[in-house]
Amino acid sequence: MPPEVEKPPRKKWQLVAVSLFLVLLGVVLIFAYFTSAPRSFPTDQSFDITSGSSASAIADAAQTAHVVRSGTILYMVLVFLHDPSDIKAGAYAFSEPMNVFEVANRLSHDVPQAELVSLTFPEGYSVREYALLASEELPDFDAEYFYEQARGYEGFLFPDTYFVPESYTADELIVLLREAYQQKTATLRTELTTHYLTEEGLITLASIVEREANSPESMRMVAGILLSRMNLGMPLQVDASMEYVLEKPLKELTPEDLKIDSPYNTYLYKGLPPTPIGNPGLTAIEAVLFPEPSPYLFYITGTDGNFYYAETLHEHNANIARYLK
Repeated sequence: MPPEVEKPPRKKWQLVAVSLFLVLLGVVLIFAYFTSAPRSFPTDQSFDITSGSSASAIADAAQTAHVVRSGTILYMVLVFLHDPSDIKAGAYAFSEPMNVFEVANRLSHDVPQAELVSLTFPEGYSVREYALLASEELPDFDAEYFYEQARGYEGFLFPDTYFVPESYTADELIVLLREAYQQKTATLRTELTTHYLTEEGLITLASIVEREANSPESMRMVAGILLSRMNLGMPLQVDASMEYVLEKPLKELTPEDLKIDSPYNTYLYKGLPPTPIGNPGLTAIEAVLFPEPSPYLFYITGTDGNFYYAETLHEHNANIARYLK
């Protein structure tokens, strides 16, 4: 009688099965991650494909533009599931985030949306200025309706370049700009919600910094100075808030303008204005969240465009006499 073959222990097979399951699960999760839409997916912004681009060049460009997480995976999908020669050169825009398979399908089957209109909203511009810019590019855009509906979101309509259809409505544009703000500030959400200022206060200060400063370095310095003035109970004394109220260029403000009794007059009233005075960009927002500490309490922009800082009012007046001639 042949000897009985010893069966492997049951626990050993269970361990192998669990290990295989975990490996398979890891592969599935990794695959799902690299085929999903990136968090910074460029919604309603143009992705350009130049004439003569190869499939690999298109895939690499898509990864650089954050259309996909992995250019390699997009390349494989284009080659094995589509015909890359079907892809036409031009500008493509996506109204919502898409996974890599949806992106490949769009590129392979859609005609470039060359008919999209480019809307550029510069940093610091107000809702009223947004309305005028949009009405210049969109033939049937209701600028006054946009202003009435959007002015309550002043500061939270992110400045950027957007590509939209000519038929885009005021309501659609408001949704687009508000969503862009949330997407662009997503990585700053913790700082925006835990700061001793409210998020609206931070954005209000950022909107002032956007108008008062002109470079990342000066924005951080000015943000630090204005925060110090607030913490010491000093008025901010910024011209930009009255520029916003009166809709006058800074150079046209008069000494009488700075005496007008308005809650936006930071010479007469301490603290921040009631609302943001424009829509700040990411650099200004980051400057307020991560200001440059300094002993200064005063600053001016000289006629040469440079910033000059002072610790005391005496030094500040000396800077005015020297650099604002």
